[in-house]
Amino acid sequence: MNPMNLMNLNTFILKIKRKENRFYSFLYKLAKAFYSFNIPTIKAIHLPLYYLDSFIKVIFRKFFHTFWSIPLFKARCQKVGKNLQLPNGIPFIIGSHLKIYLGDNVAIQMSTIGASKVFDEPVFRVGNNTSINYGTSISVAKKIIIGDNCMISNSCMIMDSDDHPVDPEKRLLGLPVDPTDVKPVKIGNNVWIGAYTVILKGVCIGDNAIIGTHSVVTRDVPENSIYAGVPAKLIVDDI
Repeated sequence: MNPMNLMNLNTFILKIKRKENRFYSFLYKLAKAFYSFNIPTIKAIHLPLYYLDSFIKVIFRKFFHTFWSIPLFKARCQKVGKNLQLPNGIPFIIGSHLKIYLGDNVAIQMSTIGASKVFDEPVFRVGNNTSINYGTSISVAKKIIIGDNCMISNSCMIMDSDDHPVDPEKRLLGLPVDPTDVKPVKIGNNVWIGAYTVILKGVCIGDNAIIGTHSVVTRDVPENSIYAGVPAKLIVDDI
């Protein structure tokens, strides 16, 4: 399209949005009526169509999950147990050198799992019957281990380094974190981590522990305890 014609079109649209006179006000109302128009609902017709639409979507997702997402993601991992579930498709993986090991019955919603360039073979390991929910980000410099029967809620962050050097000059040069500043993270068995929680480097969370939502975990959490807050503190010491 000619740039002049495009400019004239944009000006015309702005005049409609501003409703500069009766003519443009009429066009504005006409456009609004068009965008808000809905055909009448006939339940006897549209309700069966609703269920048909849902059924088709379920079948398509199952087909895509079985014949695309699962085989491709398994090929990317070093080891995967039985019954892997990827309900929202393949997680976003950063770093071809990241080693991924998954146990049986692992479910990973659409999440980001990335490896930094500090070590040659960083490891991300997940035990049996563990779920990682939507929007969670996991940053692995050396090693992050999640145990069996864990529930990682949505939009959490787990990292075993600061991701960038503390020294501003090193950051400007794009240098990686110093290897001595990397401290692996270990999450025990049957741990429940609430939504929007951040687990920082060097943290070890004991078996059966619960981390409250929106917490920032900066130190070890004993088993059978509940921690919450920023930074996370002991709430209940024996559950």
